[in-house]
Amino acid sequence: MKENRAEKVLSLMRTMDLDACLLKGMDNIFYLTGFRGSEGTLLVTKGDIILLTDFRYITHAQEVTKDIKIVELREKKNTLRDLCEQYAIRRIGFDALHTPFDLYKKRQEMAANVEFVPLESEIEEIRKQKEPAEIDMIVRAIDVATKAFAEVFDKIRPGRTEKEIANDLDYAMRRLGADHPSFTTIVASGARGALPHAEPTDKPLREGETVIIDFGAQVDGYCSDETCTLSIGEVNGRLQEILTIVNGAKELGVKTIRTGIPVKDVDTVVRGFIQEAGYGDFFRHGTGHGVGIAVHEAPSINSTGEGILEEGMVITVEPGIYIPNLGGVRLEDMVLVGSDSARVLTHIRKDMLSVNT
Repeated sequence: MKENRAEKVLSLMRTMDLDACLLKGMDNIFYLTGFRGSEGTLLVTKGDIILLTDFRYITHAQEVTKDIKIVELREKKNTLRDLCEQYAIRRIGFDALHTPFDLYKKRQEMAANVEFVPLESEIEEIRKQKEPAEIDMIVRAIDVATKAFAEVFDKIRPGRTEKEIANDLDYAMRRLGADHPSFTTIVASGARGALPHAEPTDKPLREGETVIIDFGAQVDGYCSDETCTLSIGEVNGRLQEILTIVNGAKELGVKTIRTGIPVKDVDTVVRGFIQEAGYGDFFRHGTGHGVGIAVHEAPSINSTGEGILEEGMVITVEPGIYIPNLGGVRLEDMVLVGSDSARVLTHIRKDMLSVNT
């Protein structure tokens, strides 16, 4: 599987007339090797793939990688220069999105005879279409998150705080097999639901409020991402109206998805539905994004999104309406792009979540 991924990078190198690629982004390194740590750089040459890391990760790297050369980084040794000389590297691409400017300058000094060519998002673009094994791992992450949510749902009631619900959900996901949550779990109740990325607080849940819960699990390096909005007892008519509109927009977006559709068309359809309902000014973020090794990756499903949907992409559809001083509703499903239609991967029904009080 990883051999095919390496070949895609080699093809990119041929297209750009590069002798090698030097990758710092850990998600990209994991994609090509299976290694993840706080320190690592990957050198992809025409002959070998070399992982550079420090002494803390040598044993781990040996355990999780296959057919990868592992080189220990040592102080006072110019490893980059030596490798460039060994592999006759004169023109090297680097992932500029993940390379700080000071590191770039340091590399230029270390390998003064090498031309460094910035790559923008070319490696991330390679990751957009998921292999069958990757889809299976994403589905496993979704399954863990779904089971955790089902357990925690029964504990949601007025008086419990946002932090308590988030902590319960994070613990349940870990206990059921997650490496950790995909991101900081969002629980936003009442008027705080108008804050799209609100962090949980000690605010207690109250009857008559909506509660946005945005959560995901990372399992074996792959992520899930899902958002539900719950009503605590009976909510006022406007919030119920908004919930119906957002669910309709999400369902329409899912029906729009298929191979060959311009990315921004999905956003146009979803945003148009909400605008026609009179709430366009209250939907201010993109409609979705890719999910895989990272919880947010290409493609970006928004009004400026570039490219077309391709078979094998896993994306989210997550419209939301946020009314200051009232609350908000966001509903999010993960979707696998197929040739003729979309397959919804997430399992939780978004239009029937109500906590009886």
